[in-house]
Amino acid sequence: MRNEGLLTTGDIATHCRVSYEAVSKWIKSGKLKAYTTPGRHHRVRRADFEDFLREYNLPPLTPPEPRRKVLLVDDDPTVLRLLSTYFAIKGQYEIATAVDGFEASIQIAGNPPDLVILDLMMPNIDGFKVCKGVRANPKTRRTLVVVLTGFATPENVRKAMECGADCCLGKPVSLGDLEQKLAELWAGAAAHHRRAHA
Repeated sequence: MRNEGLLTTGDIATHCRVSYEAVSKWIKSGKLKAYTTPGRHHRVRRADFEDFLREYNLPPLTPPEPRRKVLLVDDDPTVLRLLSTYFAIKGQYEIATAVDGFEASIQIAGNPPDLVILDLMMPNIDGFKVCKGVRANPKTRRTLVVVLTGFATPENVRKAMECGADCCLGKPVSLGDLEQKLAELWAGAAAHHRRAHA
């Protein structure tokens, strides 16, 4: 269910597993507070629906899944557009972008991401330095860092991993390969978190 302040009769019917007509009857009888839009559709405030669920011992609204924060860092606008579209379609991410290492470092410090997709060769501060900075900061030590580079030489890959990258993929990257690698990294991070709190 959407986590908005206003819910439709469809949202409510889905949550309660009843028909639209049943929801309309609740509204007409005054059991469920609602208001009518200019287009004559009913809308219910989330807080009013939560009160209704409690009063009639119905299942509560589940909290929304937390969205993972991802920072995309590349000086190539085409790559940023491709990655932004990919993560937007996935729907469970908050997306931020940076065009160089300096801008990335400011964003990482101000709003630590869960994942950084990082180019290596950029103006101002390169990806190696950004990666080192992520690992040096206690707030971002567990942030996943995936390096995407057009210069995936053995030397650059080795250096990126030494700087703290979780993996290094060459450009142009297959979105299927990226998705598989991210699934592995998220699973590994979750397992590490469980062990740390066992």
